[in-house]
Amino acid sequence: MQSCLLPYQAISPTVKRTISPMSPKPRLVVVPSDPISAYEKAGYDWLQRYYNPSGYFGEVIALSPREKKNRQAHGMSIRRVSERYFRSALREIAPDVVRAYGGYWPADLVARNRLPNVPVVVSVHDRLAHRIHRSVTLADAVLCMSQAVSQAVRLKGVGPEKAVILPNRVDLNRFQPLRHTPECHRIRKIHPGKLILHVGRKHEEKNLDTLICSLSHLPKEYRCVFIGNGDVQSYQALARSEGVADRCYWLDHIQNRDLPYWYSACDCFCVPSRWEGFGIVFIEAAACGAPIVTSRIPPMTEYLRHGESAFLVEEYEDPRCLAESIHRTVDDAAFAARIRTGAQAAALPFELSEVDAMEVQIYQQVMHRHLGSPPSTWMQQRWNAEQFAYHAIRSGAKHVLGLFKSEQKNAA
Repeated sequence: MQSCLLPYQAISPTVKRTISPMSPKPRLVVVPSDPISAYEKAGYDWLQRYYNPSGYFGEVIALSPREKKNRQAHGMSIRRVSERYFRSALREIAPDVVRAYGGYWPADLVARNRLPNVPVVVSVHDRLAHRIHRSVTLADAVLCMSQAVSQAVRLKGVGPEKAVILPNRVDLNRFQPLRHTPECHRIRKIHPGKLILHVGRKHEEKNLDTLICSLSHLPKEYRCVFIGNGDVQSYQALARSEGVADRCYWLDHIQNRDLPYWYSACDCFCVPSRWEGFGIVFIEAAACGAPIVTSRIPPMTEYLRHGESAFLVEEYEDPRCLAESIHRTVDDAAFAARIRTGAQAAALPFELSEVDAMEVQIYQQVMHRHLGSPPSTWMQQRWNAEQFAYHAIRSGAKHVLGLFKSEQKNAA
């Protein structure tokens, strides 16, 4: 794994930020990509340690125009603030560092409103070009979930001295093999036969359609449980058309603490993603010793090895090929045992406390290095023009779509 340390740079004493060992703990402002309530609804119960690794910060404030109300939760203050007053709120809070989670609107917001001598850190979780905006180039550090993401942000103009690999993390005390527990036995009783598990949003990225179609090429005792938020109707319709609806089971979400039982209970964990930024579910499944079948694409190829810790499928859009990969993984006991063991080893570098320590070290370095400046007037004007054009196009598209639907309704 690439070092998480930022390259040393000689800096002027006039801009060096020093924190005495006797000083109060630093203050952090975070801008999550979604409201905190969305993560609560998804069953995430580790938000406090996620936003405050190792308890390093004395105060964490989640500041976002997407929050509905002000409240205290998960060891932090959650505050709603409009984009117009975001900079004023930052001045009031006087943070030691600001963190944007996402290289798109959160990065735009913090870069556009950054304060002098307050460092900005942006984490990028996705390697899709349209989700990495130019604003990431103005961050003091860009935390990339994987090498694949790092390559994507460099294509946007982020220098190699700013792009830092910080992977996602897994609590190995929670995510571990639990196959012989009563909870796993209950899952297997409800879902007898060969159990395939898919965990992820119901979205094109996660390639549920190919997995659903692959069931028609597998024996009838093969069943699949799909866990994740999203619109399920189109996938249920596909399952009916393929004649496998009675072998597909749909769960919106489960509590994070229950996931290890599902990973441990399944005969095969299969998410044949079309693209990924990191894929934390693969590391969670690996830590639980689940036999993994997934796509041979970055970043999975960065930490999983075909035949050693997973079955990596080349033709992951081909239902028949995917079915053959699942069948081999489930029915070949020796192969399954080998990749179970290899998967657990693959998860070790992502242990929670180790990645937390990396993240704290990055924060410490950023707060002691040369700090960036607010964007220039020219850059501000350019962003404003781009934002205006974006919203104009989006509003126009919505208006046209509304007219089209209205005409269709009238015609019917």
